[in-house]
Order: sequence, then structure tokens, then C-alpha cells
Amino acid sequence: MNQDVQALLWSYGYIGVCVAAGESAVRLGLSRDLSRKIIHVSVGFWIFGALLLFQNPALAVVPSVTAVAANWLIHRERLLKSVEAEPDNLGTVWFPVAFSLLVWLAWDKPAAAAGGVMAMAVGDALASLVGRRFGHHRYETLGGEHKSLEGSLAMLVGTFVAVLGTLTWMPGLAPDMPKVPLALLCAVVATCAEALGTKGRDNLWVPLAAGIVLYLVPPALASGLGVGAGVALLIGVFSWARGSLSPSGVLGALLIGTPVFGLAGPVGVAALLGFFISSSALSKAFRTRKAGVEEEYAKTGTRDLGQAMANGGVAALAAVLLGVTGDERYALAMLGALVAANADTWATELGVLSRSPPRLLTTLRPVAPGTSGAVSGIGLLAATAGAAFVGLVAALAGARWSLVPWLVLAGVVGSLVDSFLGATVQDVRWCDACGRETERRVHRCGQPARPHRGFSWLGNDTVNVVATVAGALLAFWA
Repeated sequence: MNQDVQALLWSYGYIGVCVAAGESAVRLGLSRDLSRKIIHVSVGFWIFGALLLFQNPALAVVPSVTAVAANWLIHRERLLKSVEAEPDNLGTVWFPVAFSLLVWLAWDKPAAAAGGVMAMAVGDALASLVGRRFGHHRYETLGGEHKSLEGSLAMLVGTFVAVLGTLTWMPGLAPDMPKVPLALLCAVVATCAEALGTKGRDNLWVPLAAGIVLYLVPPALASGLGVGAGVALLIGVFSWARGSLSPSGVLGALLIGTPVFGLAGPVGVAALLGFFISSSALSKAFRTRKAGVEEEYAKTGTRDLGQAMANGGVAALAAVLLGVTGDERYALAMLGALVAANADTWATELGVLSRSPPRLLTTLRPVAPGTSGAVSGIGLLAATAGAAFVGLVAALAGARWSLVPWLVLAGVVGSLVDSFLGATVQDVRWCDACGRETERRVHRCGQPARPHRGFSWLGNDTVNVVATVAGALLAFWA
């Protein structure tokens, strides 16, 4: 107990010095952002003191729990200039919450607890500093905030280095754990969590996400997932440079590519690349002929995070389940989701080139090209070809050739589910100024589009998720 009491005194003394240094810096003219980072980083490094000096985890979390209450009071009353933030940004509160949880829950794996905190202390600090100074390629988070691709890449590199150093020094990992792939996987997960964070909540999500990866990923999966994360990163950045992905779409590529490339073997790699390469190429083909129709779509061309997750999220989930359970039916579900996504993409990109008007799936009456839920002969052929393409690529990579017809069926069914939802319940709007249906909330003419049919919460991305689920379920029972 005497050692723990001394550790408590060291804790409060160290944290007090960190806060005093940050407050003195801002009063001497240093920017508030930089002063906050001084406190942010220096306090984060106390994780090593908490894990090495304390003997009892219940006492080890006392300083950080105290910091939760103190930071809430400081934030509410605006007591310290060095840590001031927007009234609804509770980042200074969420960080000690995550710190406390990691110390308490990962006490038996110090490397996991320390690595999670280091992802926040070092990686997030670099993301903020680099993003503010060099962040020219901005993207919007799911919460509506804006971050930069440059900041996210700095987060990735900083987290990788900090976590790898922590894993090398701190105990708690299995002897056969591959540290470099695990650190890379942790860096990718932490970067995605930081990019999605809003109102300071990334101070909670980043350390917890990184800590969970370090705590739960077994040695048998670490190498595959780490390599998958690295490959997905390279493809995502290259695709962004080519204009196929937006900055937020790079995050989608990471979230999808990491489990598929890392856990689904050559078949998964081939199927995902077949879908992504072919759909990206088709989205850029015949742009002049498709321009008028594509203006009515909610999203076109360069894919963002929502589109990436809508088309590949189900496949990624199936790959995770495959890696965890070893049940090969999840490999079939992954292929079913990808063939459905490719079938729908090919049908959309090529169906609009039909010289005869498409017909609404539910009534078969002719409608204008680009109408949600419309199908055409060329579109159906394109859906079949798109599903067959991914199925054949998967077969060439090692899947059973007998699966190809079933995968084609799964792809076409998924595409038709998409069309049915588009014709019945998808959010479709009407522009009174132009007298046209559109998926956009603000029409191309600049006028707001009013609700016309369907549910306002059921947009195109959600419909794509349901379509890929349909393809995955059908293939699961092949």
C-alpha cells in the first residue's frame, strides 16, 4: 500500500506540472492549440507511470478518474486558457475516461493499455498539428466536421511508431505475437477512429479502439490483418491520387480492405480488387453520355466513405466472421456481397446508356433514365455481366467453379433488390423548378428538392447495404 500511496503522490505531482507548463506556455504567448498539445502529450505519457508504479489497478485509476471530474469543471467554468475548447467539445474529459478504462480493463496486458493511450497522446497530437499546418485535402466526417488527409496520414505514422515502441518495451503480449503487423493494424484502426470522431469524442474512441485491437487480436490473425491494413492503405492512397476515392473514401478502403485482404485469402483479395477496379473504371467511362442522368444521383464519380462502406461493408463483416470462426460459408457471404455490389454498379453505370427508356420495376411503365427503381434490358445484362465478372475472378483465384452460377444469381438478385427498394421506399425528391425526380436534397439547379416518395432516412447508401445483404444471404447457403 505504501508503494501505491507514493505512486498517487507522483501522479498528482506529474499531472500538476504538465498542466502548469501548458498554462504558462499560453500566457507567455504560445498558441492555445500548441499549449493544449503539450498537456495532451505529456499527460498521456503518464500511462507508463500508472502501469509500472502502482500495484493495485483500483488505485491506479484514481488520478485519471479525478481528472475526469476536474476537467469537466475546468471546461464548464472556463478556468484554464490552455485547455479551452468549444462548449460542446468534451475532449479533455473523454481522454481521462479512456485512460481509466484501459488501465482498469487491460491491467493484465500493460502493452495493450499503454499502446491505446499512446495512439491518442502521440498519433492524435500529430494529426492535429499537421492537419492545421499542412491540411489541404479536406474531407467531411460522419458528424459533419472537417479533417484533412494529411492529418490522418500523420496520425497513422505517429501511431505506428509510438505503438511499435510501446509493444517492444512493455510486457503483456504473447511471445509469438508479430509486433510490426500488430502496430500497423492498430495504427490503421486508430486513424479511422480519429477521422470519424466529432466534438472531441475521438479522445474516447481512438485509445479504446487501439487498446481493443492490441488486447483482443490473437497472434494467428495479427500478421494477416497487419498486411491487409498496409495493402489497403497503399491502394486507398493511390486511388485517391487517381480521383477514384475522396479523402474519406480512403478511410472506407481501409475499413473494408483490412479484413478482406487480411483474412479472406487470395479469393477475397481477387474478388474485392475485381469489384473495385472494374466499378471505378466504369464510373469514368462514357462520362459525356451519362452526364445528364448522373446529375440526378445523390452520389457519383469519386467514391466517399459512405459509398465505400455501403458497397463493401457487408463483405468486410463477412471476412471478419470468416477469420474468427473459420466457417467457409462466410467466405461465400463475402463473395455474395461483392457480386451484388458489382452487379448493381455495372447496371447503374451501363444501364443509363440504353437507347430505349427504362421501366419502373414495380409497374413496368416507362420512366426517365436515372429514375430510382428503373430497370432496362441493357441494365439487366450489365448486372449479370458484373456479377459474372467477380465470380469468374474469384474462381480463377481458387474458388470452386461450380459456385459461379450461384454467385451470378446472388448478384442479380441483389441488384433487383436495390431496384425494388428504389422504386418503393428509397428517399426520392422532386424539384418543382425543373419538374424532375432526383435523389439530391438540393437539385442541380440550386433549388431545394422536396420529399416526393419513400422514407427520408432511406438514402441510396442504405439501399446499397440492403442489396449487398441480400446477395450475401443468398450466397451463404450456396
